[in-house]
Amino acid sequence: MPLANMEFAALSDKIKDAVSKEAPLIGELRQAVQALQVKPLGTRPCRTIAPVATDGGENRLSFEPLNLEIIRVVDSNGVDLVQEIIPLSEDPSGLESCVQRIPELQKLLDILGVPFGELSYFLGGHASRADADRRPDLRAQVRSFRDVVEWAVLLDLATRDWPVQVLLLRDGLLRSKTFKRTTFPRLDRAFRAAFESQAGAAKKRVFLLGVAKTSAVLSKLSLALLLQGTFDKEYPCYAEVPRDLEEQCYNFDRTWMDTAEDQDGTSRELYQSFGRLYLVKLSPLRTAPILPVDVPIWLPPRDRQTVIEYLSYDAQETFPSVGYPNCLQKAHDFAVMTGLEMTALGDLLVHHLLDCFDVDIAEKILRHVNLGRGLVKGGARHGG
Repeated sequence: MPLANMEFAALSDKIKDAVSKEAPLIGELRQAVQALQVKPLGTRPCRTIAPVATDGGENRLSFEPLNLEIIRVVDSNGVDLVQEIIPLSEDPSGLESCVQRIPELQKLLDILGVPFGELSYFLGGHASRADADRRPDLRAQVRSFRDVVEWAVLLDLATRDWPVQVLLLRDGLLRSKTFKRTTFPRLDRAFRAAFESQAGAAKKRVFLLGVAKTSAVLSKLSLALLLQGTFDKEYPCYAEVPRDLEEQCYNFDRTWMDTAEDQDGTSRELYQSFGRLYLVKLSPLRTAPILPVDVPIWLPPRDRQTVIEYLSYDAQETFPSVGYPNCLQKAHDFAVMTGLEMTALGDLLVHHLLDCFDVDIAEKILRHVNLGRGLVKGGARHGG
C-alpha cells in the first residue's frame, strides 16, 4: 500500500488496541525473570578449543554457470580441521562421497552406527520427478551438510585422549534440527559415553558447552531482563532458565527443548536437544551481552558451575566483542575467508577450467574473465 494512501488515524487506533492486549505480556515476563536465581561467576583455568565452520555466503566460488561451495572448519588455534570443495550442480546423493574424504564424518557414522542417508532429513537422496528435467543444485543441502560436519569435528575432539582437561565450545546451542529425531539421540549418547568413559578411566575429561549469541528465549526475555535489571551486576553471573519459562518462549513444537530426560520410556526416542539452557554474563561490565549457553543435561550438577567458570576464564579481557568467549572470536577470525583469499582461489578455479577446453576456447574464457565478469563471490567484506 502506497504511503500516501494509508489511513493513519484508523491504523493508529487498531495498533493501539492490539498493543493494549499485548502489553500485559511484558509484566508477566518481568514477574517470571524476577524469580531467576542469578549467581556470581568465578573463573577457572582450562584449555578451551572452539571449532567453527566458515559461514555460508563467505565461502562460495561463483563463475556462472559454475558454482563451488567451500566446506571448511577451523579451530581457535588456526588449525584447518576440514577443507572440502562441493560442486553445487552435483547430484544430491553425491554428498555421500565426501564421507571417504572427511575422516571425522566417517568416524561420526561409525560411532552412531547409521548410514549417511539416516543422518538428516535434508541430506542425500535423488532429485524428485518434478526436478528430473532440471540440473541439481545443492544449495539447499550445503547448510545442513556443514552443520553435520561441524558436529562430526566436535565428536572427534571429544573422543580424543588429551593430556589436560579441555573445554570444547560449540558455536550454537547443543540442539540441532538437522539430525533426524531418531538419529540425534545416538549423537547425544556418543558425547555422553565419551565423557563418562574418560571419568571412569580417570583420564583428563573433555567438557562441552554450546554458546550462542542469541536465541528465541533471550529475544523473548531481553526487555523484561533489562527492565528488572536482572543481570545488571558488576561481576560475571549466570542463571538457569526454568523449563516452564523456556517453554513459554517458543511458539512451535517442543522438539527444540525435548531431551532424553523428557522421554516417557515407552515410545521410541525422538528428540533433538541435549542441552540445559542458562543465561550467562561473562564480563563484569553492566552492559556486557547476555549469552544463551547450553550445558549437557548429563553433566553432573556438581560440575555445571565449574564448566561455566571455565567459559568465564576464556572470556576475560576479550576484544573486540567484550564478554564473548575468546576462543570463539579467534575461531571466527580464522574461519573467515577474506576477499584476497577468495580471489586466489578464484584464480585456481579459472586455471583448472581452462585446462578443460581447447586453446581457442580457453582464450575466450580468459578474455571474459579479464573483463571482470563476476569471477568470485564470497569472502569477508573487509578482507582483500
